Amino acid sequence: MTAAEPTRYDIVAYPATLFPATHPDHLAVVARLHGLAATAVETARVLEIAGGDGVNLIAMAAAYPRARFVSFDLSAAAVARGRSLAAAAGLTNIRIETGDVIEAAASMPGEFDYIIVHGLYAWVPEPVRTAALALIGRVLAPDGAAFVSYNALPGGHMRRIVRDLLLHHVGGIADPAAKARRAREVLADFAVPRATDRPVMTGVRDVARPMLKQALETLYHDELSDVYAPQALADVVAAAAAHGLAFLNDASPSMMSDGFPGADVAEADVVAHAQAGDFAAMVFFHQTLLVRAGRQPARAVAQAALPDLYVAARAERTGAETFRLDDSEFGVGDAVLADALEDLAKIWPQRVKLAALVDGADRWHAVYRLFRAEVLTLHASPLPGVVEPGEQPRANPVARAQIAAGQPHLFTLDHHVITMDAAGPRAFLMLLDGSRNRERLGADWAASGHGHEVDVATALAQVARIPMLIG
Repeated sequence: MTAAEPTRYDIVAYPATLFPATHPDHLAVVARLHGLAATAVETARVLEIAGGDGVNLIAMAAAYPRARFVSFDLSAAAVARGRSLAAAAGLTNIRIETGDVIEAAASMPGEFDYIIVHGLYAWVPEPVRTAALALIGRVLAPDGAAFVSYNALPGGHMRRIVRDLLLHHVGGIADPAAKARRAREVLADFAVPRATDRPVMTGVRDVARPMLKQALETLYHDELSDVYAPQALADVVAAAAAHGLAFLNDASPSMMSDGFPGADVAEADVVAHAQAGDFAAMVFFHQTLLVRAGRQPARAVAQAALPDLYVAARAERTGAETFRLDDSEFGVGDAVLADALEDLAKIWPQRVKLAALVDGADRWHAVYRLFRAEVLTLHASPLPGVVEPGEQPRANPVARAQIAAGQPHLFTLDHHVITMDAAGPRAFLMLLDGSRNRERLGADWAASGHGHEVDVATALAQVARIPMLIG
């Protein structure tokens, strides 16, 4: 597969980041909650379609060295950046290629357990959307799961109003940077409430306001894109059915009622039920999970799957029944479950099997409800990496490559991004290349000029808790 000419993404690089909802571990959780088999992430074959520079998979590849990853994108510049980072990290279990979705749909070989299509479907012409689904239908493994995200209807209509406003004001500007700057100026003015606003205008301004937080590059690609085609869930599922695929659920925990309407809802009515909910909630975005047609997912949470899942939580206990997570507070009325959450926070980021944490179907379902509320996480596999450093500690090679390249934002082994711009922590991570025993590490840390900041044992414990240690 080869790219024919420079794309918008060659001219203006899209800001790279990680998308935890796309992680195969999370997709496996959703599949198992539906009573379906799911391949272990440790040995999975993962494909990302239109993956840009591939950093989403690069981070996974560092955490799961026995798994295999492939990303392709039409932007040669993005692919070159990704290859450079993967090579600097010494990764051998990932391929980042230049390729076209339509060509891949007709010829791509292989079989993949998990397929990711993020940030493409609503921003490309219909033939490319069709090709993306055809490619999934071509290479998805029998027990596989595919993630397809898109701006959804009906909420997408409101975003289209803002897009049309911006396009009207930037139509005569050719330079991408100038176009994005002008769009931000228009947004800044439009987002200010007016005393004469009717309710519909208040709603549109509310849609516009968060766009001001976007980087100019993101604004250029997302709001000023050549194509913007928000999709109704029912239409996406119908299009997928033509390629032997069926609806499983939404990947967002808060929206998983879409795929779990209850056993009393017939399978033929599941999507219509979810679509009705979209209209009621004015849904703006979907992260739709697809599986092979005929797999017969349970439409109520499969109780048998819960005890074998892993749980992680970091909420701070503030009272007998109260907890704080970031800026939110919540209560847990069950004393046993509350104690379990407190214990999990003490060992964060470790994951514990649910059956070993609490017992009984009622508490297992209570944990599931906390997962839906996004105050804890469920996992299909243990935490990658280690929390107890080995004799020759080694940190995530991708993070060390990012530090070497001068990047302030680093990837963790549990698929998150942290900002580390202080010189001391960055210097310590660079020492964790697996070549130093504790004695040598201590000497080199003392010689780095930062050794007075923290002792080696404390620093290692901090790195493990991020988490960053793979050995």
